[in-house]
Amino acid sequence: MIRITLALLAPLLLTGALQANFSLPHVLSDGMVLQRDKPVRIWGKGKEGAEVKAWLNGQDGKTTVQNGRWSITFEPYQAGGPFELTIQSGEKTQIIKDVMIGEVWIAGGQSNMQWSLSGSIHKEQALSMKDNDRIRVFKQTRHSTATLQFDTLPAKWMPSTAVNRKHWSAVAYWFADDLQKRLGVPVGLLINCDGGTRAQYWTPLEAFQKTKGFESSLEEAMIAKNTFESLRIQYEQGLANFIDKRKKGEKTGPAPTYYGRVHCGYYNAMIHPIRKFSSRGVIWYQGERNALTTGEAMAYRKFFPLMIKSWRDAFGGPNLPFLFVQLPRMSESNPRDVPALRESQLHTVRNVPHTGMVVSVDVGKEVGLHPQLKKPIGLRLAKLARGQIYGEKIPIAGPRFKEFSVEKAELTIRFDNLTGGLKTSDEKPPTEFTLCGPDKKFHPAMAKIVEDTIVLSSKEVTEPVAARYCWRNECFPNLFSQNGLPVEPFRTDSFELPEKNPK
Repeated sequence: MIRITLALLAPLLLTGALQANFSLPHVLSDGMVLQRDKPVRIWGKGKEGAEVKAWLNGQDGKTTVQNGRWSITFEPYQAGGPFELTIQSGEKTQIIKDVMIGEVWIAGGQSNMQWSLSGSIHKEQALSMKDNDRIRVFKQTRHSTATLQFDTLPAKWMPSTAVNRKHWSAVAYWFADDLQKRLGVPVGLLINCDGGTRAQYWTPLEAFQKTKGFESSLEEAMIAKNTFESLRIQYEQGLANFIDKRKKGEKTGPAPTYYGRVHCGYYNAMIHPIRKFSSRGVIWYQGERNALTTGEAMAYRKFFPLMIKSWRDAFGGPNLPFLFVQLPRMSESNPRDVPALRESQLHTVRNVPHTGMVVSVDVGKEVGLHPQLKKPIGLRLAKLARGQIYGEKIPIAGPRFKEFSVEKAELTIRFDNLTGGLKTSDEKPPTEFTLCGPDKKFHPAMAKIVEDTIVLSSKEVTEPVAARYCWRNECFPNLFSQNGLPVEPFRTDSFELPEKNPK
């Protein structure tokens, strides 16, 4: 009887083995958007030596599983869809339905990129908009690991509906909405962000290993890797205890800090798994965590470019566009050194090719860590992409400090990117300028627009040697170009900055 049962089961077991010949990462799933005009890669795991075949919109490809992995690349497509992607190996056939081809962008960063539409000022407008199946999002759940991962946590592509989009990144949504309307093609977003994260957390270990000058970061990364599992266990035990006390109505204190905020952890779990998915570029909104001290804020000018390069290496695109948001205003009582971080971001856009920066120091009435006015930032990112990436003839950058000169008691500032001249939004004299003399003590300055320059003076400074603009956390500038783009914060000096937060 046992022999008969096994004989009957054998074909079923064999079929099960054949059907397990391959698997796909979650990002390759129903409803996905593929990048037009670039090679399309699909990949997965499989049975060693098995042949894998795939068909997509008139193209076919095949490969053999090696070391448990396989990959097939299709020639670039024009925008269109919906299509079906068919993958077959052994007796298993999988069909991915409703595939669109258009523009794909990666949206990353920390809490201000993570901030949802449901918590933003333009919530009602966003949630009342019509459903749009040509905007789709693959939104990852926070995840951090000690080692490189093959796949993300479970997630799926979602179309833009009122129910779905309320949980999406507000900045990323307004960016995608504007692009989709302007370009007239499907737009896909890969949203990967989490609050309280440094750039180092999104950088792979290999980057610290191969790059000189990051020895201390490599040491931190190795410590994080070696202690990761114990931190995870400690966190989960603490969280369980916290939840248990809350249920019993007992005092709990603060919830335990998430264990995964460590060097390389977020890259391992959220970026490495999607590195083969072709995209047009990255929009990035982060830096608050790197501004906790002045030293950290200044060091961001090396950590951020390293992260950008590591992503470009991983995605196989040395010119992958990186468009990012310069930090907006923040409460002056906040100990972060936001001006120094903004300067590091300016340093990046000046020195790293194929990057672009959106100035947001003028945006929002709130001065907290999370301003809820996200729509203007998303639209400025879209405008930057349309001009810098898609070739639209529009102004994409506001006035940028070029040089200065001193004559008697006046300091004159000149700018680049000055199409059409300067103006103030309230028709009053420009605000947020300071001057210093040889003593390096800065005082509020009187500013006036003279043709295409700003002329500064101060009763307290008779021999000006340097000027600064918006050099504080909480600033309310009124100076713009005639086309409505804000002047970038800057300083003319290179004085050593004192530590703002020595504790």
